[in-house]
Amino acid sequence: MARELLDSAQWFSSSSEALKDEVAKLMRPVEADDGHCFIEEGHPINEFIIIEEGFLTRTKNLKSSDGNLFIEEVGPGTVTGFLHVAGYEDEKSFATLAADGKAKVWAVQGKEFQAMLASNPQHALEVIRILSKRMRGGVNTFRGALNRNLASLQEKRLNKSLSKSITSGHEFEKEKLKVLCYDTTSWVQENFEPQVKAFNESQGEFEIQMDFTQDRLGVKTAKYASGYQAVCLFVNDTADAEVMWVLSMCGVKMIAMRCAGFDRIDTKAAQTFGISVTRVPAYSPYAVAEHAVALLMTLNRKTHMASTRVKMADFTLDSGLLGVDIYGKTVGVMGTGKIGQILCNIIAGFGVKLLAHDVYESDDVKALGGT
Repeated sequence: MARELLDSAQWFSSSSEALKDEVAKLMRPVEADDGHCFIEEGHPINEFIIIEEGFLTRTKNLKSSDGNLFIEEVGPGTVTGFLHVAGYEDEKSFATLAADGKAKVWAVQGKEFQAMLASNPQHALEVIRILSKRMRGGVNTFRGALNRNLASLQEKRLNKSLSKSITSGHEFEKEKLKVLCYDTTSWVQENFEPQVKAFNESQGEFEIQMDFTQDRLGVKTAKYASGYQAVCLFVNDTADAEVMWVLSMCGVKMIAMRCAGFDRIDTKAAQTFGISVTRVPAYSPYAVAEHAVALLMTLNRKTHMASTRVKMADFTLDSGLLGVDIYGKTVGVMGTGKIGQILCNIIAGFGVKLLAHDVYESDDVKALGGT
């Protein structure tokens, strides 16, 4: 059964029959119950595992609590730990790998596998080809990260060299914070670019380099952040645990939200992977309250309908454009926080009867005549 499993197993399915035969000789079966730990986070990986039946889950310890962060689930045909055994000496595990229910796997001891490769150069060369093919799958991501990191390293070396030289007549290179802005529309870029330029001009040896993409952040687009120290997100970008994992591997250290909400951000995962999260603390309460009044007047006085007619050269006056006086009407306001209080203050100017509801009553709203 061990030999047959290799025909469909990840990494080995396209390898030579001779290599499969040698690996099969090293495989030993392991019957695991639910929760059985194969690899523990932070411990050396001494073997690789080939799953025949059942599923294993990979989790990472949360720094903020006693719980675990789910990363992924792997099933039949998956080979895990092979990269560590084939390419690294005493490499420590990034996460914990445990059985999710009953599982049957085959384990290969790393030292035995390495000894087999050392005794047969042809097998060793074949494993190198397997590893090379696997690595090419992510070449664009790694190449981008390498180029950006090399550029950053060159800048730092240049700054260090310049700092030791005579400052007279020399222009120092500034330290850069590289930011990738996701879900960018034209108006976002038009507003950000002059602000970033003004900020950079006001600084001494520090500046922000902001690049833009129209794509929203997700599992497939997280790799775009390779080589960036920070990403700037909006309300529709998703940064769950899987995305956080990719961002951390890309070198991202900060997520800057250009909005108040952060419900699509897994903050526990961010803390686990060492990524800081910032957000806009609040919008202008006056802007929201005034916009609400603008919508109220538009609906009441039918200005949106009149505007559409004028654009069509239709200047007809009929009952469809009639509104009513706001004066003397009863207006209800749900919520009397900052925005609600400002809205009540504006609405009171129309001469209305004001009804308000909130868990905590506002004295300011009562002073306006609100009940």
